[in-house]
Amino acid sequence: MTISLPEQVTSPAYREYVHYLRGKLVRAEAGLAATNDRYERARVHFDRTQARRGITPATDVVNYIDLKSSNPELRFWYARVEHFQREVAAYGTALTGLEAAHRMLGTDDNWMDDDPHLPRAD
Repeated sequence: MTISLPEQVTSPAYREYVHYLRGKLVRAEAGLAATNDRYERARVHFDRTQARRGITPATDVVNYIDLKSSNPELRFWYARVEHFQREVAAYGTALTGLEAAHRMLGTDDNWMDDDPHLPRAD
């Protein structure tokens, strides 16, 4: 027994996978926002500390960049930001591809409308 492609796209397993990806995307976006805030706070603290020492990008750009690149806290938070950026890109790309395939198949149902991870637009 074979299942036609449009039936596969509207199957409960397919919808569950789409919901799973949407949930992962929402969590990745939240993680990116939180991590970016942490990085910005660490960077502001670093900038203030170096400014007290007289090292700013305007006055001593070489030492400023050298100190910034060797700061372990900034490196850690920047790596976390990059991680969440990659996750957002991956899940977003997967969902975009699924949506494009869905449109190409021409199925009529609104496959994204009943996503429990999205706020209702009532």
